[in-house]
Amino acid sequence: MISSRSPVLPKRGSRWCAVWLASAAWLLPVTAGASAPLRQTACSFTGMIDELRVALKTGSPAYRKYARERLKAAARVMPADELRAAVQHEHDPDTLESLGAALASKSSFTEDATLVQPLLVRAAGDADPQARAAAVRSLRGTGSVDLMAKNSGVVTYEQLIRDSAPEVRQAVVDNLLHESAKVYFGHERTVSEAAVSAALASKDPQVAAKLLSEVSMEAVGHETVERLRQQLRADDPALRGAAATALGGVPGAEAPAMRDALVSLYRGEKDPAVRKAALQGIVRLGMGSARPTLESLRGVAPGLDPEIDAWQSALNLGLQEWHLLLREKERLRR
Repeated sequence: MISSRSPVLPKRGSRWCAVWLASAAWLLPVTAGASAPLRQTACSFTGMIDELRVALKTGSPAYRKYARERLKAAARVMPADELRAAVQHEHDPDTLESLGAALASKSSFTEDATLVQPLLVRAAGDADPQARAAAVRSLRGTGSVDLMAKNSGVVTYEQLIRDSAPEVRQAVVDNLLHESAKVYFGHERTVSEAAVSAALASKDPQVAAKLLSEVSMEAVGHETVERLRQQLRADDPALRGAAATALGGVPGAEAPAMRDALVSLYRGEKDPAVRKAALQGIVRLGMGSARPTLESLRGVAPGLDPEIDAWQSALNLGLQEWHLLLREKERLRR
């Protein structure tokens, strides 16, 4: 059951309402033996927003999701000006996030990047940090890096990561991680490079480290690889370790030089966690061919020789998928 509240259907009365009824029919809950009748309300954008507010404040998680998806489906056919105006004037962060997501969805559907300008304005300049964070979050799941570029790059994640509010910075990190992994599956160079630029612009080493260590680097260009290599000399050990992890995932053409850089890091580093990251990067760059390099490092830091042993044992299994190899190595080190 979606909610104890009866789902609401708009009354017909305009072209976009009729189109919406057809396009959003799949959102209606199917409940065996449900006794609550469907209610009707005036088919107006204002009425839909009012229903959304009620759902977000008092509805179950399933009903809140239903209300957000209903709005996104309707947004495809509703007048863009109404939706943009609603985004510009909304004060409640939760409602703003849902309205922004609908606007971003319409932007993608119509291939009109300019539609998201009100979102970008609020993300960068709203006086309320919760509203800024909501505007950023509403872009999640879209090609937001591309949308920003098509709006002349006036607002970028590199800029937003400097926001004074932690919730805004967290929204930037979450957006970039999601876009890299779930929208482009690690294959989009511009997203990965935007994540590196945002990380290096951040004043928080932990935020930077999370971006560098978790965003895919498989498609980045040479200039970005060099920027990552420079972070091996960063003052903060978390940032050095994250850079080592990131360098393990760079394109194959960069692998020989980055392997040498990670070997040098391992030999000169004092922090055990950074050395572990260097070993991981070396293995990922070479997979099975990394065995001799690992052996050459045995004894450099005797306390980490068991880490080398675990990598060698995992490599002996002949696994070809990195996530399987990493999982097996972690099992061996428990």
